[in-house]
Parts: sequence; C-alpha cells; structure tokens
Amino acid sequence: MSRLTIEQVLDAIRAELDLSRETEYELLEEIRGHLEDAVAAAQAQGTDEETALLKVADKFGVSEVGQALQELHAPWESAEAIMACFLPVFAALILRWLVFAPDGSPLGWAELLLRPAFWIVATAALFVPILQFQRWRYAIVSWGFFWILTILFVTLPTVQEW
Repeated sequence: MSRLTIEQVLDAIRAELDLSRETEYELLEEIRGHLEDAVAAAQAQGTDEETALLKVADKFGVSEVGQALQELHAPWESAEAIMACFLPVFAALILRWLVFAPDGSPLGWAELLLRPAFWIVATAALFVPILQFQRWRYAIVSWGFFWILTILFVTLPTVQEW
C-alpha cells in the first residue's frame, strides 16, 4: 500500500476543479501551504506524517473543498472573459462616434484632440483593464482588440471604394 502524500490530496482536489490553469495553480499552492501547516501541527503533537495527512484531508473534506472552490471561482472567470470582450468593443464604438461626424466624415484631428470625451474614453480603455482584470493576459487581449477595432472604425469609413 502506498503512502498518502500531499500531492495525492491536491490531485483529488484538482479533479473537482475546472478552472483556468493559472487559477488552479494559485488555489492549489495556497491549499498546499495550509495542508503542510496542518500536517506540521499534527506531527508536533506526536502524530506520524501519514496519519496526520489522513486526518487533515478528512477534516478538509477533499471533494467538498474542490467543489466549493469550483463554485466560488468559476463565475468570476466567466465574468472577466465577458468583460474582456465587451470593454474594447464598447470603447471602440464610443471613439468611433467621437471621431466621425454624424454623416460619417472624419472630424479634424486638432478638434478631436481638444474634446475631453475623447481623452476620457481613451484613458478609460487603457486603465480599466489594468484595474479590473487580475490576469494580465485579459488586459493585453482587451488592449489589442480595442486598438484593432479602433483602427478598423477609423480607416474603413474613410476608404471610398473597396
């Protein structure tokens, strides 16, 4: 019979999770620290390592912990992904309305740069991802997508013929 290890306990918790690799890693590293602390405390009371780990795993409720973590973190990952898609499209549409007159002709850049609304939207499009997203990849994707949409909205209406 093989000995129970912290890695096996973490694998049992990991089996209950269906989150991004980054989130799973962060959660499991935090749980690893708690497990190691609990095992060390049990060993200090005279319990051997495997018995201590069995007690700690039983006390944690391995599958219940995994399910609870999944329920807690899954909605936030979805919300971040939706926000990463929504924000650049929204900002690009607003900038499109600020850059072009209602007839579709481009406004003069000198006039545009004097409009506070242009700077507010552009600044928000840059800083909201930094403040909102805990994962930099969402912020980078948001910025990249925003600037691609901005370029499309600026260049496509000015092209006379396709």
